[in-house]
Amino acid sequence: MMNLFKKLFKFKSGSPQYDMNSLDGINQIQIPKYEQLQGMGDPSGNIEYILQKKATEHKRNGRMDLAIACLRKSNEIFPHSNFSWPKKDYLRLVEYLKLDRQFDAARIEEQKINKLFESMESDRKKEAQRINKEIYGDCDIVSTNETYFVCSECAKYIKRYFSISGKNKKYPKLPEYLLTSSPEHKYCAITLYPVLDNVSEPAWNYTGNFVKYCNRPFVDERTLEQRKLFDKEVAEKEELALDKEFYDLIFEKFPDIAPKSFGGYRRMKASNSENYQQLLKKAKECLGFDFYSQSKK
Repeated sequence: MMNLFKKLFKFKSGSPQYDMNSLDGINQIQIPKYEQLQGMGDPSGNIEYILQKKATEHKRNGRMDLAIACLRKSNEIFPHSNFSWPKKDYLRLVEYLKLDRQFDAARIEEQKINKLFESMESDRKKEAQRINKEIYGDCDIVSTNETYFVCSECAKYIKRYFSISGKNKKYPKLPEYLLTSSPEHKYCAITLYPVLDNVSEPAWNYTGNFVKYCNRPFVDERTLEQRKLFDKEVAEKEELALDKEFYDLIFEKFPDIAPKSFGGYRRMKASNSENYQQLLKKAKECLGFDFYSQSKK
């Protein structure tokens, strides 16, 4: 086990050896300059990956101060990594702060992470636009993808070519709302990509005349089964988010009645156990209102 642990901390010749068992050692870790990963890449040798693993170890050993320090440092390194780290890895810091009952600090970190990802998303869009412009020039035609994981409104616009400016009369003008990130469409998997008219082949099948197909009536063409699947998955995601909001609230405000983990709360709720009913009753008494009824309004 010790040899494996040493391998995890083995870096290239000349690289510093890090002390991850003290606050000073963790705080002194510098942002590395990584070489580009080849192919899919494996980040397991990256310092931010090792910090994440070390945070789990410190948490298990009851050293939340060191665990949080490791996650703070890994979050600092993430944006500079040669690996694209998902938001959930950044949010581990928020969850650890909540476990340590540092709720104000957790809220501050969550706001910072949300702003960071908004900025990163904006940068990605600008870079994508730059690359598309280099490849396609001043392209006015875009295509939507073939997907059925969309709402009834977005479903009207899948599998079509659009003119961004509306100057190309062969295709319908691109609806403005497809260019925005509206909260009500956050689960819709509709995307746009540039195409060269009369050169690019559509990435989806169609019937009859292509131009007429792109100008077909704007109706929801999903099957009943596809609509039910989308509604079901959205409902599950919304329920999960609502459960997390409620659990975070009672964990912060009423630790004496809250389960020790969110997973434990979800299992309690799924079984509709007597303890769950007592929890809702006590929470209502403490909050002064029924959280779920209030949240669904």
